Order: sequence, then C-alpha cells, then structure tokens
Amino acid sequence: MAAWGGGLIAEREKEIMMGSEEGKGIGIKRKSKRSAIENTLRLAACSDLRRGILISLSEGKKALSELRDALSVSSTTAIHALRELGRENLVSQDNDRDYMLTKIGEVIALKLTDFVDAIEVLKKHEDFWLEHDLSGIPPHLIEKIGALNNSILIADMPTEFFKSHTTFLQILEAANEVRGIYPFFHLEYLKVIEELVKRKRIDVELIVTNEVLDNIVGVVETEEAFKNFFHEPNFALFATDKDLKIALSLTDSVFYLGLFDDNGAYDYNRALISDAKKALSWGRELHAHYRQLSEAVVL
Repeated sequence: MAAWGGGLIAEREKEIMMGSEEGKGIGIKRKSKRSAIENTLRLAACSDLRRGILISLSEGKKALSELRDALSVSSTTAIHALRELGRENLVSQDNDRDYMLTKIGEVIALKLTDFVDAIEVLKKHEDFWLEHDLSGIPPHLIEKIGALNNSILIADMPTEFFKSHTTFLQILEAANEVRGIYPFFHLEYLKVIEELVKRKRIDVELIVTNEVLDNIVGVVETEEAFKNFFHEPNFALFATDKDLKIALSLTDSVFYLGLFDDNGAYDYNRALISDAKKALSWGRELHAHYRQLSEAVVL
C-alpha cells in the first residue's frame, strides 16, 4: 500500500514538475510577446522622426529624398530610422527603391494618426473638454474625436457678449441645408428655421427632446405664422425621450457643437466650430446616431 501511495505521489510530483516547466514556457512566450508589443510601440510612437515617416508614408510611397526633405533631416538619419521600421516589418521598399508601408505599417500608421489627432484636439481645447459633460457623445464617436482637430473654439469674452449665440445664428442663416440636435428651445431659433424652410426652401431636419417638442407645440397652437411651415416637404422633425446632453448644428459647410457643463446647464457661451470635411462627417454620424433613437413627429 505504501509502495502504491509512493508511486502515486511520484507521478504527481512529475506532473507538477512538467506543469512548472510548461508554465515557464508560457511565461517566456508572454514576456516575449509583451516585449515585441513594447518594442513596436516604442518605435512607432516614441520618436518624432519615425512617427513622421509612418504618417508621411500613409499618404503614399516616397523616395528617400522626399522623406528627407519633408521631415527636414539628413539622408543618414532618415535611413537609420527607416531600417529600424523595416526590421519591425512596418516599412519596405519596392523595385524602384521607394519606401512604402507594409500592410501592418498601414494599420499602425492609421491608428497613430488617429491618436495624434485626438491628442491635438484634446490639448488644443483642454478646458472645454475638462469642464463639460461628454456623455452625449457616443463611444464610437469619442474614439473618432480626432476628426475635430481642425475645429476652433468660439467663446464669449467680456467685450463680446453673445458671440457664440451670434455665430450660431450666422451659421444657420448662411446654410443651404441644416441638420440639428437641439436640447433647448428659443423662439428666435424657431423663427430662423421657419425662414430657412418657407422662404429659402432649404432642407431642414431637427431632433429635439420631448420637452422641447411640447414648447414647439405650444407655439404652433398660439402663433398663426408657425402653423404651416411644419408641414412643408423640406422640413422634418424628430423627437426623443433621451436626455440630450449635446447641441449640434450641421450645415452643408459648417459644424457647430455645444455641450452641457458638469453642473447640468447648457453652456451658451462656448462652442466648437469647423468647416473641415472630417468634422462634417463626424457631425453627420452624430446626427444619424440620435435619429435612430428618435421618432418622426407630425404636427
């Protein structure tokens, strides 16, 4: 019995030892994988030159002289960086000796560009992002926040009260189409919308909260001038029971974004605007997101 027990223990010890050796192997593999990730991250992100090469090549293949001139470095310096990127299979050369991104390099360059753009817009308007509620921006658009890197901040100054309000109205009045998300109600805004729909005959599509919708219905019932324009074929109204924490005015050429303060009040004094294609595209995605959460309204 003792011999049987001793044999069982011996087998178990052997299994433990083998498991320990396998565990060491797994540990080595994990460490090796982690080292590879850290090395690629270091090469791609921790050097202005290498990062610049990747982003430059994302525009298309380039000769050494083009890269050297674009990045303002010597040929020797550029070649050294290119060789490092080549060893990580991020950059290669074609038959003409021009440099180009590998398939892996293309993906990393794309994510790197997104990351740099995101940092740029977040640091450029640091106080704006820190002091506002971002919960109204869906996660998939937070990931694309770099699309707003060419935006500018409109902020009211002591000598320029209502600057953001005036800019908002100017954007609407100059529009050829309007898509809006409005968590607030102002009769002045409604008058501008009515002007766009009835007299300028441009397409307008608005998303409002149920509370704002109630205010609009109240105006329609008391103001004869507003009764007809809600039935115009170029006007569409949607309402949502969601607590909208964002304001958007999107025209054919301008993007305007307003947010709520952390204390829950809409900030009428500051907004981001942009005429960049990336920002307009971002705005269209934002509007489409909330349209899916809304229902069409017929007054």
